[in-house]
Amino acid sequence: MIKIRRLRVEIHTKHRILGFDEFFDDHMNIICSENNTSGKSSIISSIYYALGLEEIIGGRGYNVLSSAFKTKIQNEEVELDVLESKVYLEITNGIKDITILRAAKMKDRDCNLMTIFHSKMDKINDINTKIEDMYVHSQNSATSKKGFFTFLETFLGMALPSVPGSDDKEKKLYLQLIFSSMLIEQKRGWADLFSGMPHFGIREPKKRVIEYLLNMDTLLNEKLKHQLKIKENTIIEKWKQLYMDTTEALGEVDLQLRGVNKNVELLNEPEKSIKIVYNSNGNTFSLDQFIQFKKSEYENLIRIKPKNINNFQELKLELKNLEEDIINSEDRLKNTRSRLINENNSIDRLKNSLELIQTDIVNNQDAKKLRNLGSKEGFNSYKDICPTCNQSISDTLLVSQNKAEVMSIEDNINHLKSQEKVFEHAIEQKRQIVKKINQDILEIEKVVSNLYRLAKVTRNDIFAIDGAVSESIIYKKMELTKVIEHLESINVENIINNFKILSDEWKLYLSDLGKLPKNKFTELDEEKLKSLRDHFVSNLKTFGYRSSSDIDKVMISRDTYMPTIENFDLKFDSSASDHIRRIWAFTVALAQTSSGLNGNHPGILIFDEPGQHSIVVGDMEAFFDCLKSLAIKNQVIVGITIKETDTRELIIKKIAEGSKGIIIKDRAFNKLV
Repeated sequence: MIKIRRLRVEIHTKHRILGFDEFFDDHMNIICSENNTSGKSSIISSIYYALGLEEIIGGRGYNVLSSAFKTKIQNEEVELDVLESKVYLEITNGIKDITILRAAKMKDRDCNLMTIFHSKMDKINDINTKIEDMYVHSQNSATSKKGFFTFLETFLGMALPSVPGSDDKEKKLYLQLIFSSMLIEQKRGWADLFSGMPHFGIREPKKRVIEYLLNMDTLLNEKLKHQLKIKENTIIEKWKQLYMDTTEALGEVDLQLRGVNKNVELLNEPEKSIKIVYNSNGNTFSLDQFIQFKKSEYENLIRIKPKNINNFQELKLELKNLEEDIINSEDRLKNTRSRLINENNSIDRLKNSLELIQTDIVNNQDAKKLRNLGSKEGFNSYKDICPTCNQSISDTLLVSQNKAEVMSIEDNINHLKSQEKVFEHAIEQKRQIVKKINQDILEIEKVVSNLYRLAKVTRNDIFAIDGAVSESIIYKKMELTKVIEHLESINVENIINNFKILSDEWKLYLSDLGKLPKNKFTELDEEKLKSLRDHFVSNLKTFGYRSSSDIDKVMISRDTYMPTIENFDLKFDSSASDHIRRIWAFTVALAQTSSGLNGNHPGILIFDEPGQHSIVVGDMEAFFDCLKSLAIKNQVIVGITIKETDTRELIIKKIAEGSKGIIIKDRAFNKLV
């Protein structure tokens, strides 16, 4: 919830301070004047500006404000140069009050610096008032601790969701998008529904805003759908890659994978359905049968009659040397694997230290950003105080009577960045070491494997026959040994388990997909959309909408949530004045529905010059009566020109009936007391 409590605009000139200082009612407020150029829109724009929401007007920074804030201001028929200007805005969330200060023109203070006083406006100079500086319209201003939008979102209790972006990545549903549905400014606001909404790369932003305001389940469902789509693509790609890698590895030894293909599927009993086979001349053999076949080939080679030799003792010595080499190589392998564990642990420690340094860099950059914007907020590091332990900083371990200067914030950032580079370089070096160790492990494993193979062949030559066979037989035996070892190394259970894991993930994905509402909307969503439609149609009738002969045919699109009639956007069926009534009706209907069905509407509506296209006074009165009723739970601010007699009489009547009247007689900005 947000309510505007007080607005103070200060415009400093050479001879006097001009401006505006007014309290607002928690319910209905009418800012009125007889002239169009008296400054009503400047007052309303300064509210947007103080909240950092000026993008709704059409830009960023002080350029969206009138010249009275920047260059020249008229006072008593004299045009004065503007030396400095700033806006104070007191707001409440129903529990706490804060005052926001934002400069429009001020030497040594950037317009994107926001100062938060944790008090009412008349208490901002009290010694006990907490003061914080933050930044807006800069990177991380909606996510960083020192970002103003981060603070405002929390202060207003608006837990903004992440929604799909146009690039398929999730993005935050920013405050500017939300408030464009309820802050209708004079120049662009009456062009269409949400016409002041800035573009932030959100997919279907109007839908997302309405879903948030009404607290619809579809907002969560859309996010779940997006997440499930990402999950679906991930599982499909993993399955394809697993299938390709497995078939390629099996193909190296003429084996085939049966029971699965490249398309992901549910596996009921993968232990029975997934097979690794060998196909020869139309005959299919299992992996075990193929291994036995190769072993039989090997046994047949052993039975070949050897040549007579007399080097039995030499072969025994060679076998002994081989076995010693195996022991030494396995020790090397064990030590190398131990080194790998130590290096990986070292990388983890370096990463943790790097994360701490990067956090310090972000904090210091935020401090620098605020200082460059003109912040006067004190940071401990400026005062020779450690930001971690709050103790005095000294540049020496020895006790000294001379106070040493600590590093400037720029030097601190540079120092931290140099540390960051050192740690990044150290991590990269460690990664290269790990890479080399992994290569060493592979080489040692290969050596161990070859030694075992050679020892096996030598052992067979010693004990299986009395002599040596020909070199070709030895070669064949060695090759068969490699093939048999390769076949025996194939972990069928692991292959099946990998497919089973992905199959189980696919099953969970299908289950989650099946839990999504079949009709897209939950019963509560249907109730909310029906309420929105009913309020909207009722408002159209109340406000005198005449462009359609049968307003009861008006519906809320289930695709866009925009008002339609016979499947066409209602705006195409509306006259100029009815187009304005349509904006009135829908903007109010959103607040009515949210209020009645536990939505997320912040509870504020601002209309600047709602009497566009000479709407008849009777319909305008109906609009104000509706706003007065809505203002029981919401704050409403209306800026309106009362040049016409009928309009003037209507506004005077509404003020007399209890609305807060802020009447501007000549100009909004006058000499401040």
